[in-house]
Amino acid sequence: MTDFNTLTKPALNDMLAKPLTASALKKMAKADLVAMIEARKPRELPDRVMLEPGKPEDMKATKAGSKRHLMAKALAKGATIEELMATLGWNKDTVSSALRTDMGALGLGVERKGGKYYLLLPKGVKRIPAHDADTTRADALVAACK
Repeated sequence: MTDFNTLTKPALNDMLAKPLTASALKKMAKADLVAMIEARKPRELPDRVMLEPGKPEDMKATKAGSKRHLMAKALAKGATIEELMATLGWNKDTVSSALRTDMGALGLGVERKGGKYYLLLPKGVKRIPAHDADTTRADALVAACK
């Protein structure tokens, strides 16, 4: 059994880099496995445009107050995955998926900068197109471009 208290960080990183076999896992104590998992660094994600915004004529208006609208409003201000999870009541996988599928379905784009996600609007669009009971989708799209 390995004593992780005496290992240096480079030695521990070398151990983590190698794939563990089933027999090696059986020999290790549970505390050793927990120490290995805790020693891993969180993954750093590079800044990039995840989803390009579409054309203004291809945009769709969302219902005001819907989950898609709440997500778009949070992204307009800049939000982390954790903030989106709290706002929407979804788990991490659902939020990550919705960044691409829901924003793409509306014709909006998403960019990641410094761990935060931001909304990208198509050229000529000034705000998120949203409609309510008194407004049609077409009217909401026209109002978003004004």
